[in-house]
Amino acid sequence: MNSSLMVRGLVLISAFFIFAAGLSLAEDVDAKIEDWSEDGNGVVITNASWADEWVEITNYGDSAQDLTGWSLKDEQNHTYAFPEGFVLAAGGFVLVHTGVGDDSASDLYMNLGNPIWNNGGDVATLMDADWMVISQHPEPEVD
Repeated sequence: MNSSLMVRGLVLISAFFIFAAGLSLAEDVDAKIEDWSEDGNGVVITNASWADEWVEITNYGDSAQDLTGWSLKDEQNHTYAFPEGFVLAAGGFVLVHTGVGDDSASDLYMNLGNPIWNNGGDVATLMDADWMVISQHPEPEVD
């Protein structure tokens, strides 16, 4: 068999498996978004940087979500309370920074002088006004 044909065949087979894996990943993300929307708000922790001291929270819901009374905490129970009247737009995100700064629609600040997130790994927990866990990052392992 021609080596050029063999390489093309391997490339096509590889592309198929990459495409199939991508579809599976996309289905997983779609399923998670659907699950998030079922709880009525669609707000989740989508990313975090322990070294840079921020946590990203995204609203995948169809409507804005008032985060008054909600909180974000680490494993050592350093807790941040969202400001009164803070609303996260549908499809929007906000970064919650540990450090000092001026709050805006896209950036909130805990105004702490020291880092709280463990660079070796930590768990960020987002809770609603009733202290129900809404989201964690990274997500806990399911047995």
